[in-house]
Amino acid sequence: MAEINATFEVTPEKIKAFTFNELNLDVSISTTDSEKYWLEAVFEVPYPLSLAPDKNLTAGKILLGILDKDSKKGKKVKIFAANDVYPNTYKVKMTLFIYDKEGVIAERKEYSKELECGEAGAKVLQNP
Repeated sequence: MAEINATFEVTPEKIKAFTFNELNLDVSISTTDSEKYWLEAVFEVPYPLSLAPDKNLTAGKILLGILDKDSKKGKKVKIFAANDVYPNTYKVKMTLFIYDKEGVIAERKEYSKELECGEAGAKVLQNP
């Protein structure tokens, strides 16, 4: 089993309903394992959030590259909220695929964060 730790944070923590918003999703992945791994991540956002500024794109994959032994990697992804974002709670999901040196999936990890959107602003709720 791969010894990989991953976190993802959404900033800013406050977004407003009924206005165009741009969020930054920062992914940080580290390992204490003695093996090298190839990493890919799939992101899913519910409508009216999108991974593209000008169209509805609710899922996307990014290649994180090779994670060497005892190292750390990071990537940034943009999330956009159009004018039709209503006060609600939206769940952002990340699925991390970890491939070993033979190209076989060594592990699959799922993470999620909830964005609470309101007229005065929103905040990120931590997933237990």
